[in-house]
Amino acid sequence: MERRVKKLLQKKMRLLVYGGLFTALVMLATMFLKIPTLIGYANMGDGFALASAALLGPFAAIPAGLGSLLADLLLGYGLYAPATLVIKGAMGWMAGLWLKRGAGAFHPRNLLLFAGCELWMVAGYFGFECVLYGPAAALGSLVPNLLQGVVGIALGLTITPVLERLKGRMGL
Repeated sequence: MERRVKKLLQKKMRLLVYGGLFTALVMLATMFLKIPTLIGYANMGDGFALASAALLGPFAAIPAGLGSLLADLLLGYGLYAPATLVIKGAMGWMAGLWLKRGAGAFHPRNLLLFAGCELWMVAGYFGFECVLYGPAAALGSLVPNLLQGVVGIALGLTITPVLERLKGRMGL
């Protein structure tokens, strides 16, 4: 019994450590890994948030939401921070639920999963900005958020297979 409890505690500790690592990766990728676009830039934070689900399952909600929230706060977008926590946290949770079910890194439905997560992000920010600024102004954020989503999907699909292969070695 004691041995089983010790193994469970070790697994929980690894989950917390990897959760903290991915929180930092999401935050840093959001803040510093940017791709210029015609109307601003797209960051790579969503890709790390989605990929974290391959290791963390639904617990990916924490690094996805918290890492993105911290980036908003540190970049001066504090007004968006509460919405970001909910929107990005839900993305990590949804991806984690699916990937926990053993769809596998190379499962073709992962593209649909990640696309659904990113559409949730676009819809969430559109709704939030409708409340803040009105629907007409919120329409202006649709294209940049869609571009952000495409970058997140591409990076998530690229990183997820690597993490799936490492999952057993990492003790999760």
